[in-house]
Amino acid sequence: MFNEDKRRSFERDYRQWIVLVTSDIATSMKNLEIPEIKEILERCGEYQKDPPSMYATISGDVRARMERLVGSDRLNGIILLSTDAVAFSPSIFMQHPGMLDYTIAMNRRFFFRIYWFSIITINRLYIERATDRMLHFILEHELVQNEMYTEHVHRYGHQFLNTDEKRTISQQAMEKSIERSGITEEEREREQELMHEIAAFSPLVPKTFAETSLFEYLEKHWDRINHLGVKGKTESEKEFESMISQEYGWIDFSHETYGLFLGALKQELDVTYLEYGYV
Repeated sequence: MFNEDKRRSFERDYRQWIVLVTSDIATSMKNLEIPEIKEILERCGEYQKDPPSMYATISGDVRARMERLVGSDRLNGIILLSTDAVAFSPSIFMQHPGMLDYTIAMNRRFFFRIYWFSIITINRLYIERATDRMLHFILEHELVQNEMYTEHVHRYGHQFLNTDEKRTISQQAMEKSIERSGITEEEREREQELMHEIAAFSPLVPKTFAETSLFEYLEKHWDRINHLGVKGKTESEKEFESMISQEYGWIDFSHETYGLFLGALKQELDVTYLEYGYV
């Protein structure tokens, strides 16, 4: 857990970073048509008003497809959701503040109301366009990472991982996912191309806000999903819940910085597209 000084320093640096990256994101949108840009910004605005609206339950047919690929037992008890958004965060592989990692799929395990919830979200367009082997690969990657993070918690408790630890887990999960899915090098290249194509035409949101929205999804849909929770057993789990909850202001901070991001992005786009009549 951050002490107060570290937290203030982190929040200051993060605010500066989130505004800084909007210039690069606006530039990456320069090839889009004006109606496409407006549609993306409208969707981002909807997320700001109703964060859980970022996610939707997958259909029974899609879940059946996923269970066929990785086994129904491995997805038992996991909430599977789709999203039109693509999350971004500072790159854990490139040591430069402007370099971003884009996330098509995200696996999270939240402690909420004394229960643990495992959730996997995958971009909707990726689900629709990916071959079975691509989808198998990305599911394996999320499931393997979940296994590795769970093992880390058992060993070290509920501690935040540093960048080196995250990088190691991601790389090891990648190797296992390639082996288990049987995806070829050619298919991996096409999978990377598909991810870049989707990111270019999707609402981009900071990963912190994507996670916050997922946490709030649990509250909004509590009556429908509470039976999927696994009751926690230790006092440290209660402390972990408090650490990421409203009590410590992380949710408010996430909402605030998402507002900063949207405001700065619109300003960058106004300047970039002024001559084309965007404003």
